[in-house]
This record gives sequence, structure tokens and C-alpha cells, in this order.
Amino acid sequence: MNRVLLSLAAMAACITLAAPAFGGAHYGPDGLTPDKFGNRSGFKGHEEALGTAVVAAIREASPAPGDPRHDFTGRELEVGLAIEPLVKALNNRKPYQHEQNDALIKMTLTAMQFAKDNDLMEEWINAQVMTQMPMISRVGKLIDKSGDMELGMLALTERTACFYQLVIDYEREGAEIRWRSPYWNVLEQTRRLGQHDMTEEWIHENYTVPMMQKQAEGMGLTAEISDWQEDGWITMRMAKPESVAAN
Repeated sequence: MNRVLLSLAAMAACITLAAPAFGGAHYGPDGLTPDKFGNRSGFKGHEEALGTAVVAAIREASPAPGDPRHDFTGRELEVGLAIEPLVKALNNRKPYQHEQNDALIKMTLTAMQFAKDNDLMEEWINAQVMTQMPMISRVGKLIDKSGDMELGMLALTERTACFYQLVIDYEREGAEIRWRSPYWNVLEQTRRLGQHDMTEEWIHENYTVPMMQKQAEGMGLTAEISDWQEDGWITMRMAKPESVAAN
């Protein structure tokens, strides 16, 4: 059973552009015949040209000209291969508007539903935190040396793809971060189909909060997370445990 949970946890952890030659409709592999089912991007086979345009656009839009983080010269094909599925996802509007995190959301929800149905939420969360401990404990040592609690917040959010590939909309200031719970769009559809029965509030209370609190504990910190709000926005800040702060 634990092996199944670990496998599910691993899966879970894991510029709409107009194609000049194809327009905004959905087309088949020949680029000519409208495709009414596959919702293809129109860029398949043209990824390098797409990447070349995106690389130039990133460089031009950079708020800090010359910033090496915004120069993907020589990686045009790699960028195009990354962007093509995004165009495809954003063009997939039926039966609902898909987003770039859809697959990750669906796998997370399915793993969560399995854990919920089998009364294994605590074990599932513990298994995920266990796999993250090498990173978590390393950051904890850095915090001990520097006293910088912001490192703990960054380790659980902006620095890890487990967060920024899951959460589309977030804001950060110092050691505090706010984000929009990412499950609502897919959950609205899967609840209607009977695939999942959780609500966002249930996920917040039974998964998001205990998971992030356990992650913070592994770094010697306390994660202070807001109660569920109807607008779906969550606020988290890092603090030293009271027993440590008292000393």
C-alpha cells in the first residue's frame, strides 16, 4: 500500500501565440484540415521557429537588459518544445478552459482521492515529506547558520517546481507569500463527473496546511497559514517555533 502511495506522490510531485501559417483555429497534422477533436496547437513541427520568436520576445521584454536569465540564445528548439504544449493547452477550451497546470492538478487530486478514500491522508503526506527531506534538512541548516527565515518560505514556494508549476497566481513580499489555491478550475469539472468529491476548503484543511506545516517543521520553522477564505487566496509566513523564540 505504501508503495502505491509513494508512486502516486511521485506523479503528483512531479503567451498564447498566433501561428502565422495556421491562424487561430485547430488544425490537423497537415496544417490545412480543421481538427475538431485534438485541439492541436498549429505549431507541431514548427517548434524551433516558435522558440526563436519566444527567445527574442523574452530578451526584448526583459526588465533588466542583458540579464543572463532572459537570454536563451542557442536553446530555441528547447524553448519551442516547452511552449508548444502551453499553446495547445490554452487552445483546449472544451469542456472547460484548460490551464498549463491541468495534468499536475489532476494527478494530485487523484492521488489525494485515493488517500482520502482509504483513510491514508496522513501516511500520504508523510511519504511526500519524507522524499523531500534531503532538500528540507539542507535548507534548515542554512537557516540555522544565517537566521534568515525567508529561505524556508522560498524553499517551499518560489524555489521548487512542486509549487510554481502547480500554482499559477501568487504574490510574495519578504517572508510572507499569498497564492490562489490552484484546484478550483479542474475540481469544478471532476466533481461534476464524480471523479473527485473533495472541496477546496477540505483540501486546504486536510492537505495544504498539514503538508506545508510538516515541511516547515523539517526546517525548524513554523508555517503560519491562513484559514480558508471564500476567494481562495491563502497567506503563509514563516516563524520560529515559540519554544525557540522564547530562548
